[in-house]
Amino acid sequence: MIDTAASTAMSGLTDLSYDTPVLLTERLVLRPPHEDDVAELAAIANNRQIAEMTSRMPFPYRLSDAETFVGNCLRGEHDGYIYAVTLADTGHLIGFCGLEKRERSDGFEIGFWLGEAYWGAGYATEAANALVDQAFRSTSAEQVHAVCRTVNPRSRNVIAKCGFSFIGLDEIDSVAAGRVPVERYALSRGAWLERKAGNRKRA
Repeated sequence: MIDTAASTAMSGLTDLSYDTPVLLTERLVLRPPHEDDVAELAAIANNRQIAEMTSRMPFPYRLSDAETFVGNCLRGEHDGYIYAVTLADTGHLIGFCGLEKRERSDGFEIGFWLGEAYWGAGYATEAANALVDQAFRSTSAEQVHAVCRTVNPRSRNVIAKCGFSFIGLDEIDSVAAGRVPVERYALSRGAWLERKAGNRKRA
């Protein structure tokens, strides 16, 4: 889904799993997962509405699923950055997000989900923007991708607010929902730089 220039750029990137820096936004701290997250993760992720909008989350989401996921993160088994999304003022876990190298996108792809209690407050947009900035500031990637289900207007709105452009329809396999139609989006480094310049002028 991406041009050869992005594929070439990816070949020169280092393995991101070994050094995941903490990212700070206005209201959030994005940090590497740790073992203490397991119980909270199991509680907020056990939601069919969340699972059916993702490719890899099962439903029901059990404590053992949270243990496996966090364990995989700690062992560096995800190819990219995986973040626990926490509130800056309390440290409370509210979801997860990531910037991963995914075969289906031939490059970096952002992903995010939040516990239902935290929908509609702008947290997902805040986290997604931080991921995009991390990709373009810390790697040589020329494009970043995003995917959302066609029936997921919340994620679509987040992706649009981050400046992504629609590039086409596709299908993916979802653990919780089976084979589902999705929308694919991409954001180029040039478009990202233009947005940053525009934001600075408005400030």
